[in-house]
Amino acid sequence: MHRLYRAPAFFLVSLLLLITLTSFASAQFGLPGLKGQKKDSAEPSRPADGSSNSISCASGSQSAEYTEKDKKLLAEITQRPAVQEKIRQTWEEQRQTDMNKAYVRNRSSEFTNSDPTKAFEYRVSFGQLYDSPSQQRYVNSLGQQLVPADSPNVYSFKLLFDPVPSAESLSTGSVYVSTGLVAALDNEAQLSYVLAHEIAHVERKHLYNILRNQILDEELDKERQAQAERSRQKASIFGALAGAAIGGAVGGGSWAGLGAAIGGMSGYAIGTAAFRNKFQRTEWCKLYEDEADETGLKIMLDRGYDAREIPRLYTRLNGLVSRDARVALGFVAQPERVRERTANVQNLLSSTYKADIEQRLQSGGLKGSGPDFALLMSALKRDNGILALDYDLFAMARDNLEEAANLRSNDPRVHYYLGRVIAMTGRTPADAQAAIAAFQRGMRYDAQRGEYPELHLENALYLISQNNPANQPEIQSELKTYVALYQRNHAGGLPPNMPIIYDDFLLAGDSSWYIPPAVVVSTKNVDAIYVTPVAAAPPTATGDVVGRATGRMAEQATPWAPPPPSASHAAAALAAEPAPAPAPPAATPVKRTTPTTRPKGTPRP
Repeated sequence: MHRLYRAPAFFLVSLLLLITLTSFASAQFGLPGLKGQKKDSAEPSRPADGSSNSISCASGSQSAEYTEKDKKLLAEITQRPAVQEKIRQTWEEQRQTDMNKAYVRNRSSEFTNSDPTKAFEYRVSFGQLYDSPSQQRYVNSLGQQLVPADSPNVYSFKLLFDPVPSAESLSTGSVYVSTGLVAALDNEAQLSYVLAHEIAHVERKHLYNILRNQILDEELDKERQAQAERSRQKASIFGALAGAAIGGAVGGGSWAGLGAAIGGMSGYAIGTAAFRNKFQRTEWCKLYEDEADETGLKIMLDRGYDAREIPRLYTRLNGLVSRDARVALGFVAQPERVRERTANVQNLLSSTYKADIEQRLQSGGLKGSGPDFALLMSALKRDNGILALDYDLFAMARDNLEEAANLRSNDPRVHYYLGRVIAMTGRTPADAQAAIAAFQRGMRYDAQRGEYPELHLENALYLISQNNPANQPEIQSELKTYVALYQRNHAGGLPPNMPIIYDDFLLAGDSSWYIPPAVVVSTKNVDAIYVTPVAAAPPTATGDVVGRATGRMAEQATPWAPPPPSASHAAAALAAEPAPAPAPPAATPVKRTTPTTRPKGTPRP
């Protein structure tokens, strides 16, 4: 009966011991979440070199809290020569890495035009520049106008061919914006904000601060870990002695060993809790994003751009994400981040910069867009829409292509791919009609150039789907036009889907039409081939090619043959021919006479 009362008493005393030791450690080391923590979230002052002493951004988006003891230890760590040298080397390595990244991106056109598999791997690993000099020059020119006059940094602004909205600034001053982000913009003011925001990251040395703070954070963790280990050892010894004493007092020797084990476990728990998790690299934290937002807003205002366009930009990004969550993969459009930045900008517009904006509106207004934006962006929105379609980002593809068609309606490439995305995702007869209408608009605008044979194939397939025998002649004509234009655009090669095309001819009532494949003759290890030039070649204009393919010119045309040269052509040909070499002068004939006897001693003639 006496032993029954000893067990509850032992565990109660042990529990009190563990609470006492934990409270002691909390007061001693400032453990988060425990009584005795000293909260002080004030950010240290910024040093003269422009970097930040705060390491709140080094540990993620949540600002970490440090005790006064931690801050003093951090200040001492910062002054250590070994730590300063480590920071310098890390920064130099980062700049070298960014130089290499810029190099491979600048050479991307050489690699992405090679083997498709290698091109894909290259794009995934390094990114690909948008191959459009006009758009590249426009974006770079706008970015250069936004750089502060007193900036010591040299910048370049470039477009990456990527449908996912993203923006990036390197330590070397290279700023990259994806076509997916630019295609989501409505005007030049919004683009100026995107570029100014990235300029702000470089001007405020955010990347340097992150690397510097990461190193300081790791060094601080090492010190705290060492202190925690020493405290754990002390607490384990003290807990074991105290636990053994209590166990002996409660239940004698048999309880003393268990008491010592519990005391040691309490020391281990204290040591583990005293060691904060190590740093994990994240994207720009809220502190740096808010700082870049305000700096970027001020830069664009100083250049006369309307900062009220910024919330509209975030509303647009939020709408894209709500339709397709994959748009947020570039991090710039993540819903939580968009909400945070929208709230921050709205606060700046309604407080800090409200008077400045009102004054500028009264004095001369603010710019929303420049004259070149719409024309240049029509091609960019088109190309990004096509790229988005390749990635099955259907909502983005349709938005971009419809906007491009509104900006420049006579672009057949826009209508072809708009028809494709509607046909691919449509569910109703109305969608099918919208798709064929887009294809037919493309055919109308491509009638002179014939750059997109696929438009005629799509029209033929639509006519086949109508199951109307009266359409058979038009179907045959469209199929022949498709093949003829394809051959013209591919050096005589036939489309790879010719077996299917012949099936389509059967559906259109033609079982005899056939065209032989082009023959490629290898001239490797063969003597030079001499080609006789002709005065004219068969016409390659779209109308002529289509007419010959469909037989519409049969009444007035004869099979093509090189025409006989005219008199002027003949004279020109003769004039161009080298003059024949002059004949060698004829040798004077030697007259032979009958030999006669000459006197002895007479000289030989």
